[in-house]
Amino acid sequence: MQLRTLKARFAVENIDLPSAAGIDTAVWETFQVGLLNNDTRFGVDTKARQIAWSFTAAMDSVADGCLNPGNPHIFVSINLEEAKEKIRYTRAIIEAVHPSFRPRLVRDSQTELETADGTRWISHPCRPPRGKPGARVYLDEFAHYPEGLDREIYVAGLPSTTKHGGYMRIGSSPLGGRGMHWEIQTETLRKFPGYDGHRRLIPWWQVRALCQDVPSARQLAPAMSTDERVYAFGREPIIDIFENMFLEDFQQEYECAWVDEKTAWIDWHLIKRNQPKDGNDLVYFHAKNVDQALGMIPDIKAAMRAGTVETALCAGVDIGRKRHLTEFVALGRSTTGQLPVRFMVSLDRVEYDDQQRCFAELLRLLPITQCLIDQNGIGAQLAENLERLYPGRAQGVEFTNPSKELWAVEARIQAERGNVPLPLDRDLAYQIHSIKKKVTAAKNAVFDTEGNEKHHADKFWGWALAIWAGTNHDAADNRFYAVG
Repeated sequence: MQLRTLKARFAVENIDLPSAAGIDTAVWETFQVGLLNNDTRFGVDTKARQIAWSFTAAMDSVADGCLNPGNPHIFVSINLEEAKEKIRYTRAIIEAVHPSFRPRLVRDSQTELETADGTRWISHPCRPPRGKPGARVYLDEFAHYPEGLDREIYVAGLPSTTKHGGYMRIGSSPLGGRGMHWEIQTETLRKFPGYDGHRRLIPWWQVRALCQDVPSARQLAPAMSTDERVYAFGREPIIDIFENMFLEDFQQEYECAWVDEKTAWIDWHLIKRNQPKDGNDLVYFHAKNVDQALGMIPDIKAAMRAGTVETALCAGVDIGRKRHLTEFVALGRSTTGQLPVRFMVSLDRVEYDDQQRCFAELLRLLPITQCLIDQNGIGAQLAENLERLYPGRAQGVEFTNPSKELWAVEARIQAERGNVPLPLDRDLAYQIHSIKKKVTAAKNAVFDTEGNEKHHADKFWGWALAIWAGTNHDAADNRFYAVG
């Protein structure tokens, strides 16, 4: 292990690792030295559980505090108990620093330490770090922060790193294919070039505490199945854990696997294949209220005249049954058979009379050749009224397990053929990816999101209905979803 930075050299030479860790047999792991060797502003690690990443982050902060006194070090954890644990680590590490370099504490609490030279360590649960220039920010188990708060904390933490050598270090085990940690690590939705100098995967077989032969495992384990590598290289603790966990849980917790990729009906690779590859987004429009929707009609018509939007459209409408959330998705019908997303209307807490007025105007003023409308429950009246106004173009459809299977299968077929160009719209991509295929005890296929999802894949179903409308299914197909 090469000590490429002054910080790494200081830590290895001047901090008693066994004393700091409270483990007589503790030795430096390669990933620990790698974190200390990082001299860039950013760094992200996707890691196995229980490898002492949090302890290593505290080690990094103490070494930095000794070499660059007077700066704040901010730890963000998923809960208060883990926030307190960071301070316990930090205190123990400070006590293990060689007396010649050991800083003197003048403030010592459960969530904050301060030394006589003005260096501070501040640790708290999920709260945006603000107002501390030159901060060293550590986001621990970043993927596990509450939904939406990961982005808020990340955005708040970035400005703190802009002065006096500030930096950000992110470490987390995975939690499915979503969230800021996943976005930064995989760059599936966009690039994060600042992390190119330090973007790592650290599965259990790269850690000597869990693996009997790290050099051999680095070469051989990636090509093995999980059970093969566990029994070939795992120490007793990792074998015990493997034998007492579900396979997918073990792969996510210890092997840096994005488990959602294995269960998503349309995975991220397929979504990415249908997104722009040249850095230029599709020509498409997105309205979030009725006025915006009506206001974009002239722009859509202008794009048609300019030849950037097709002169025939198809659409699907998923009527929200919770929080009055409704999604209208329109696709272009190209001469090549492609169905690119051209506009979406997302209506949240909008009365149904206003929704009907909005959709009626879209159908009246735009060349939408067919529009399929969710008529389950409270959508029945809206669908019936639009059918009466635009017979042959607007059609109500029933959401049942057989009909949803037809639409989901057709959407995936068209995606696999590259026929459904998608905009770089985060919510649409997430909702497409959120659909799972499950098989019931009666051997029936069910396509839906997990029960605890905040949304209910409204955009996906609007999109899938539009695809079905645009693929010229004949009247015989309508028996699966039409009423009467």
